[in-house]
Amino acid sequence: MRILLFLLLGFVLTPLLFSTGNADDLVVLGNGHAPFYVSNNDEGRFDFSNDLKADYYVKAHYIGNTNQQLKIDYILQDECVDLGAKDASDIGGDTYQDAALKFALSNISSTPARTWLDENISISNPWFKSKKHDDNQMIDLALFPNGTGARPFPLDGNGDDAIQGLGKQGSFKHFDSLEELDGQSGWKGSVFLNAPPGDYLLWTVHPAGGIDECDRLSGFAIPIFIVE
Repeated sequence: MRILLFLLLGFVLTPLLFSTGNADDLVVLGNGHAPFYVSNNDEGRFDFSNDLKADYYVKAHYIGNTNQQLKIDYILQDECVDLGAKDASDIGGDTYQDAALKFALSNISSTPARTWLDENISISNPWFKSKKHDDNQMIDLALFPNGTGARPFPLDGNGDDAIQGLGKQGSFKHFDSLEELDGQSGWKGSVFLNAPPGDYLLWTVHPAGGIDECDRLSGFAIPIFIVE
């Protein structure tokens, strides 16, 4: 099985709610508070604060092992993963206790109605691969009702929180300054995906507890196309 990058087709570009580094590369699903975005590229830097500084960086690439896993790198500004009002005693998104992120996988659709997938799909990273950290050694995917779009951050045990750790050791690592985020603080980590042949959107699902900038981002998807 080999993994190819997929150019997302069938969407009509909607005017963006935020200024982004790649404004012609995004589709906005919904409007108002807690928007969801879909990119038609598997790599990019995106500014959700309208300050000419990237808040969200993603890059998908091969690692070349026999399983043909796809490695996806993420670098996210603190506000993008801030639990915020859901944890008002520690607002900031810069600690493991105050940061959260989930993953989801769907089909590619020209409408918000989607099929959400988790069968025969594995997403993990070295931290989750340790049984002392996770029983099934995977990042459990969030699932939404089929025929619907993604929902705001699920708080009912639906999917694993991908940002976990103690002290300075964890599934993602926090940095006070990151070049990819134009000097802003944030989280850096990678995940590894295996899936059957198909056309997919890989989503990050966010707390969306704030009222502006990246603090209200609900979801972000990149396209992935897997063939035999």
